[in-house]
Amino acid sequence: MVLQKRVWRIINENKGRYIGIVILILLGSFYFTAATGISNNLEKMTVGLAEEYRQEDLTFSTNKPIENIAELEGESGALIEAYRQYDVKLPGGELRLLSISSNINIPAVLSGRGLKKPGDILLDPYFLKTQGLDVGDKIELSGKIYNITGTMAVPNYVYIIKNLYDVLPTSGFGIGIVSAEDMRAFPEAVIVYGAYFRDRENINTQTAKLHGLLSEKGYSLSEWMDAVNNKRINMPQGNISSMKSMSFPVAIAFFFLSCLISDVMILRAVKSDSVVIGTLYAQGYRRRELTWHYMSIPVLLSAAGGLVGILLAMPCVRPFVDSMLVYYILPDKGITFSLLNLALAALVPMAFTGLSSFIIIRKILRKNAVELIKGDDKKARVNFIERALRLERFKFNTKFRIREQVRSISRLLFLVLGVSAASMILLFGFTFNYSMDVVMDRGALERYMYPLEYNFKKVRNLHDDGIPEGAEPYNAFRCYPEGRESVEFYLLGMEPDSIGIKMNDVLGGTLPKNQVNITYPLASRLKLKEGDTISFVNKLDGKSYTLRIDGIIEAYGEQFVSMPLDQFNSMTGQPPGSYRTVLSSHEINFDESLLAGVMDARNPEEYEDLSMPTTLIVGSVTALSLLISVIIIFLVTSLMIDESRNTISLFKVFGYRRKELAKMILNSSAPAVFIGFWLGLPFMLAFGNNLYAYVAEITNMLVPMIVNPLHVLIAFVLIFAVYEITKRLCGMKLEKISMNEALKAGTE
Repeated sequence: MVLQKRVWRIINENKGRYIGIVILILLGSFYFTAATGISNNLEKMTVGLAEEYRQEDLTFSTNKPIENIAELEGESGALIEAYRQYDVKLPGGELRLLSISSNINIPAVLSGRGLKKPGDILLDPYFLKTQGLDVGDKIELSGKIYNITGTMAVPNYVYIIKNLYDVLPTSGFGIGIVSAEDMRAFPEAVIVYGAYFRDRENINTQTAKLHGLLSEKGYSLSEWMDAVNNKRINMPQGNISSMKSMSFPVAIAFFFLSCLISDVMILRAVKSDSVVIGTLYAQGYRRRELTWHYMSIPVLLSAAGGLVGILLAMPCVRPFVDSMLVYYILPDKGITFSLLNLALAALVPMAFTGLSSFIIIRKILRKNAVELIKGDDKKARVNFIERALRLERFKFNTKFRIREQVRSISRLLFLVLGVSAASMILLFGFTFNYSMDVVMDRGALERYMYPLEYNFKKVRNLHDDGIPEGAEPYNAFRCYPEGRESVEFYLLGMEPDSIGIKMNDVLGGTLPKNQVNITYPLASRLKLKEGDTISFVNKLDGKSYTLRIDGIIEAYGEQFVSMPLDQFNSMTGQPPGSYRTVLSSHEINFDESLLAGVMDARNPEEYEDLSMPTTLIVGSVTALSLLISVIIIFLVTSLMIDESRNTISLFKVFGYRRKELAKMILNSSAPAVFIGFWLGLPFMLAFGNNLYAYVAEITNMLVPMIVNPLHVLIAFVLIFAVYEITKRLCGMKLEKISMNEALKAGTE
């Protein structure tokens, strides 16, 4: 009972220090709970929709209806379903009608009810909202009135874009589901096929097999897009995978950083209490009792920080998920939390700090009572660093500041590493945002000298179709290196005198386009250089090719290989002059039914929302890094003042004034903070490169690590601003130390 009272007295005597420790543990638990909660719930919604409502693995269109779908299903091992689609122009936008599917891409009703009779229609919720409609209202389409019975989510239109090769949604565009009978009222409707492979392994191989079967049966393909590259499907999954792969390691880093800092602080405090431990030990307290007594402090703080962090994080998950559901049409299955993750957020900091405390306390308690009472651990010892510095050369004030740091190596390392960790996280936030800006400003969008890209459903030919002046033809297919299906890239065929796409070498000079060139990020990822060969597989038909690399393109995140158009067509067996994409400097009035999508790079700001989820995560990481740096510097400075109380009191007896004491005591940490910050830069680069490589393997999205010197300077100023503010806060504690303490110490 007496020892229990002492626990609360110890905590009460050092409230500021222990509150800082609780906040650090709270931050780790908060970020861990929030990050895993957001990613798991979004993943649950996307995976649940895909599995429960059978999301397609492939969408394609043919030049004529497939005569015997059942036979093709048996030969390919795929479930194939045909549905019709028709676009209806409206005063406030455009609605794509889809016939209801029963086997693949089954619509999930979000509100209201499903289709029961002809004349019923389901709309996507975003279109319903933007058109000012409600469930139960009526809508007129091509002269016929439909009853809006509810809203739905469709597995192959999670991210609603009009065409397969579009990047951004078309304003006012939406989708609606009607019965097959209603769809017959639109004879101009086109047939689209969805395929779902029963064997969930080796999807690429089965896709190539199905393509070969269709070609053998005499069908030519106007559209062909697998789910991995279909933005209607992979845009939400890509963002979720990116968030999950980035947030989880960052959350774990925060979590263990918090635990490490709290352990160091608590263990140092326990170790400095050796005289009290020796006294209690001499009074008859057993080693086990004393061990549990001192362990109760870190365990109690860890439990409080972990629990509060969990409780604060849980309400934050819902608003973030709701913000994502504005962009993606998914069934909201509610917010749930993994009991395992909640247990980890609560128990791991307790186990981590408890185990560390147990080890150090048991080490201290191995000594006998006399050794502990002497307090040898509290005596400052001259170490090899102090001897090597030859401090006798310096003035007293300088010698004192240096001794304050080097006589406590553990405290010095804690400050340096703590500031390094905070600087690393802060710099990572700045670097990620800047890297994304560079990718947008100097990456793919800036590469387009012609800002409009028209993608066609069928391969066209220059000799038959031609293209207008101010436009250029391109041909391309998606492929992957042999043995590395996760590394997908485009092989691009272009005219040797093309000006629509800018290409420079890594030194900034103009790169010839009549040769095989590879972007620098892809070359680095595959460890290729000029003169090497690259072997790759066409995802469409499974054919293998080999090319010799002649040049490396300066690029930021882009992954493609370019070659002359004639050589491309010859290699792939296509007629001379074949192309499937047109880049143009101006708008061209192509027949919309021929287009698979249009990319307009004239307004780059429209693309900024695509990286919003990860930008929000990095922004929160940046804010937390500043808070962590405040806590670290405050704890170390506070600990330094506590350990020097008698010295400070004695200086006051000698007549030192407040400013002089602050300069000697508080300013002595400035070199450690300086060193810690600059150590954070290489730590950040190592951490960022490894994390980006991990993300690239999962999402095939490569983001370069580009450090902006201005951001490094801003981070440096912020860290030292935090240091100065923290010094002033600790300066108030300095004033409270009276001269009596030196006199009391002398009488003991």
